[in-house]
Amino acid sequence: MKKDPKLPADYRIIADSSYIVLPDHKVARLLTPTIRNGVTYYNLFVPGYTRMSLDDIEATIKAGEVTKADQPTK
Repeated sequence: MKKDPKLPADYRIIADSSYIVLPDHKVARLLTPTIRNGVTYYNLFVPGYTRMSLDDIEATIKAGEVTKADQPTK
């Protein structure tokens, strides 16, 4: 697996999987992109969407359609 330069520098890969452990001890899954007609898409489980390009994802963020999750209390 190649190291993605956008990932935090100190993440750890869980062996033989597509999961990583982030510095804050959360687990995340690396997404594998699909390329169709020269456009890179990611299959996301977001209501109303099944496939979004990186441009679509960035437009959604800029439009304010993405909210920050509440942090659990300790």
